[in-house]
Amino acid sequence: MEFAGQGKQEQSVEIEYSAEKRRKTSDEFLVRSKQPFINKIFAFFLNVLLWLYMAVIVYFFLSAVLDYNDYYIGLLKISFNMSNHDIRMFLLKASIYFSIFFTILISWKYYNKIRYGSLNRRSNPLKTTDEDMMNLNLIDVQVYNILKTDKVIIFEKNPVRELERRNQIEK
Repeated sequence: MEFAGQGKQEQSVEIEYSAEKRRKTSDEFLVRSKQPFINKIFAFFLNVLLWLYMAVIVYFFLSAVLDYNDYYIGLLKISFNMSNHDIRMFLLKASIYFSIFFTILISWKYYNKIRYGSLNRRSNPLKTTDEDMMNLNLIDVQVYNILKTDKVIIFEKNPVRELERRNQIEK
């Protein structure tokens, strides 16, 4: 697994970004993993199938609301034994339930705000210093400096699993 964008480097600030620069900056923050090609194909086809399913569902409801019937959507409605009126009533009930729950949750939010006030008591944690990291006694100073300065880090073994194994052995 490669982690990109870990090193500290100065970045110039420009008002207009070209497409290459935008693509480059977005690629710097991506975590890339090696995936088999068959998995990528399967994920692509599953994604396309789900988008088509969603389009059919949206078309199903829109055709009922607009009172539009064609051959294919008519077959779907007949197979579910539903008419446009049934679908409209379902959407009306769903809208009423949504409005009720939305009103309850909004009123609960304002009740809590009136009752308890705004919660500004939390503060961000302090930044971790190099001394704090070294006091954990997990890695050497040289390795820590390498990890801080390198742009791309490739782990041969999972460091978290190794730490868990070490803790189990010590117990």
